[in-house]
Amino acid sequence: MPEQNIDTIDFTAVPFWQWDSIPTTENTVDLGIPFDSIHRPREVADTVFRKSLFQHHSLQVQHTDTMVRTDTAEPAWIFVALILLTSLIFVYSKLRKLKAVTLLKSLVSRRAMDHIVRDCNLNRSIIMLPMGLLLVASLCLPIHRMAMAHTGVAGYLLLTVGVSLLYMLRNSILRLLGNTFENKQGVSLYMTNNYLYHLLEATVLTVMLYPFFYLPGAQTTMLYVMAGFLVTAFVTRFCRGMKVFLTLKNSSSFYLFYYLCIVEITPILVIIKWFIAQ
Repeated sequence: MPEQNIDTIDFTAVPFWQWDSIPTTENTVDLGIPFDSIHRPREVADTVFRKSLFQHHSLQVQHTDTMVRTDTAEPAWIFVALILLTSLIFVYSKLRKLKAVTLLKSLVSRRAMDHIVRDCNLNRSIIMLPMGLLLVASLCLPIHRMAMAHTGVAGYLLLTVGVSLLYMLRNSILRLLGNTFENKQGVSLYMTNNYLYHLLEATVLTVMLYPFFYLPGAQTTMLYVMAGFLVTAFVTRFCRGMKVFLTLKNSSSFYLFYYLCIVEITPILVIIKWFIAQ
């Protein structure tokens, strides 16, 4: 006969770690001892009401609706203008094969200036004119930001066009003086020196415009830095132009140089007067 299994262990029962979760059907015994009599009740602080500071005083609320947050971000067209200026300076330098080291040497050496004019084919004013126009475009950006920001991109374009026309008028007056006093070579060298300095100023000023517009809290500091750089560059360029003009052979026309000084200094005086009036 088969052996009968007398094992009482039920392997299909609930495991021991789940015994506490098994619902019991037994009736719970009420021992009659309340929980509060064993443990001390937790004290809860009463709600404190205070008088509002914003009622019955002289500073009453004036704006009950939601106020629009002021947008301090720079317009997108400024970033486009900066990228375009940087690209134009780079493209012009590549087309004319201008190198930074050669450009810096030409600013202090007459021989290096003659070499860069010959090697880079800068023998005509129309070819060097973009150097000055790039300076005008970069210089008009901070001027527009500080004095004409409400006019937008249209105001910047009008300002750039107007200053560019004044710049070309200034160069025309310089050439006219050279033709009138029969000293074309001296005026040509003087203008070439100006164009090379203007290209350097445009490059450095464009680099400074990035922190001027996009570095928080540095706009005023960068404005002073750019103004100091431009003043230093103007004085250096003026002294260098005076040396180039007066040391030229058969070019001792001091009276012509006086007229050149007037043409150079008059725009500066006009700008200073305009800032004082503002």
